[in-house]
Amino acid sequence: MLPIRHLLACLALLSLLGGCATTQFYPHEARENVHEGKGGSRFTVEGIDVWFNGEPPRKYAILGYIDDPRGLLADDNHRSIDSAVLAKAREIGANALIEVPIPTRAAPSSSIMVGGGSGYYGGGFYGMGMGVGVPLSDRQSVKYTALKYLD
Repeated sequence: MLPIRHLLACLALLSLLGGCATTQFYPHEARENVHEGKGGSRFTVEGIDVWFNGEPPRKYAILGYIDDPRGLLADDNHRSIDSAVLAKAREIGANALIEVPIPTRAAPSSSIMVGGGSGYYGGGFYGMGMGVGVPLSDRQSVKYTALKYLD
């Protein structure tokens, strides 16, 4: 079994590697790029509308797509968005985002395993073990469609 300091060192290394992820923008190309949505649900962060269900009930153009490998994290109010995504949206002139979640794993779950056994080798051996597995994060991979309102 790994000592706790090795486990902590591994977790620290993984968190540093996660910080190396970069937000990417991919421009949208189309002959016709004027759309009008039917509505939905949104919240606003730092002046940028984030549509998590549906699309804006107004005219807009699609500027492109923002990939965020860090993903989104559910919170008590709704969701938090990485500041790099907001910075990228402002950089390209977007005033709205449509959230497109990408499933990365099964729903959060836990499991318990219990086992025991005995053996004989010059004496008796008896053992019992138990383990619990839980997800380490509620993060979900996400892409955003970056929009510019036209009205």
